[in-house]
Amino acid sequence: MSNRTNPKRRRKRKKSLARKFFRIVVSIISVYILGVMCFFAYAMLSDEQNSSNTPNLINTVVNKVKVPDRTLVLVACVDEGSYRTDGIMLVGYNSINHEISVLSIPRDTKVTDIPDYMWEVMVENYPQIENDNRNQKKINAISSYGKEQGMGFLKNYIEDWLDVDIDYTVSFDFEGFRYIIDSIGGIEFDVPIRMKYSDPTQDLYIDLKPGMQTLDGDKAEQLLRFRKDNYGGGYSRGDLERIEVQQAFLKEFFKKVSSLDTILSNPKEYFTTLNKYVNTTFTVRDAIKYVSEIKNISIQNIKTYTLPFTDLTSKFVLTDEEQVKEFAYEIFKAPTPDPEKTKFVDSYDKSIQILNGSITKGIANKAKNLLEINGYTINSIGDWNFEKYPNTKIFVTSVDEGQDLLKFFENAKIIVYPEKCKELGYEINIVIGKDDTLIENINEINIEAILNN
Repeated sequence: MSNRTNPKRRRKRKKSLARKFFRIVVSIISVYILGVMCFFAYAMLSDEQNSSNTPNLINTVVNKVKVPDRTLVLVACVDEGSYRTDGIMLVGYNSINHEISVLSIPRDTKVTDIPDYMWEVMVENYPQIENDNRNQKKINAISSYGKEQGMGFLKNYIEDWLDVDIDYTVSFDFEGFRYIIDSIGGIEFDVPIRMKYSDPTQDLYIDLKPGMQTLDGDKAEQLLRFRKDNYGGGYSRGDLERIEVQQAFLKEFFKKVSSLDTILSNPKEYFTTLNKYVNTTFTVRDAIKYVSEIKNISIQNIKTYTLPFTDLTSKFVLTDEEQVKEFAYEIFKAPTPDPEKTKFVDSYDKSIQILNGSITKGIANKAKNLLEINGYTINSIGDWNFEKYPNTKIFVTSVDEGQDLLKFFENAKIIVYPEKCKELGYEINIVIGKDDTLIENINEINIEAILNN
């Protein structure tokens, strides 16, 4: 039986369509879990200090176990009482620059191929899908039809699809979100406008007055879900302003949840959160490794991304396999230079290609002239005939390369991607972004000054 002829299943899906705020919710849960783990580590460390007969495992782990350069976590928000995912995110932590990257994967993303072993279990759980086309499913179907194995299936599928290695998984529901806000005593927040909306079909009722106030879990959910009132009024700048409000709330949440006072004053609630509302493959021993890292994370270091898509139809979000792999590589796998350990080299002796991915004709040739004036050898120029990048990307083969080229572009980023350089045929490949401009008043550059800054 196909999805088109199964109205019961379609009705179930509609219940979640209004929950477009899941990105901010997942970010909140991800940050909160850091606090939960820190509490566990603190509790174990305290017990350890009070015991003279037990080996000092905690201090050994904290002081001697190196945090990986990259850690990747699959986070999913599920419908209360079901296995269907309303939100899917990859959350990556880069211990070199202390950056958290949050990649949203639309729940309606079309899967390209469900492996046989997954499909067999899904059919066993739901025999009515046996004659369905497995390539006509959305990504949230993997966890839904997989039931208890759903998160493991989703992890394996995303690893193959995006060519990444996921270290841990976390799942929670919206009841858990409300409990988390309540458990830390709510969040002080300045509600910007009057928010009033009701939709009995979704059991959704929003009623918030403007001004500074303490938002409990229920009111926090109302804040994040509000978009407009029943008469079409709401944010003057629409979804843009809504996102700004959500991000402002996340900032206030982060400040409170990362406070040691908050962590130590809520022991019972932290245990309840982890045991009742959060399912995770994190162990306490795993978490201990990251205790010393939480002090290095700031709200400015949390970057959010949405998976690029090629088409958005009424039923599916379509993606290009190579494009999403490259996107995931850049966010989660590309090596990051450590300024304290990396000795940067100049690019004079490197083979360089410049490709025009901008909307400005002739800019690749202008960039070639600019760089040649400053002593570089440009081996090739041409057009970038693939998906356009907003900003310039400089693909290099190792972390010590390309830094001296950043000064020539308004908004450029180094991407350490040896495979891409091999594919393009040069040691350094500059793809000029569609919104980027050259900095042409640079001449006779002091390379030593640039490399040492």
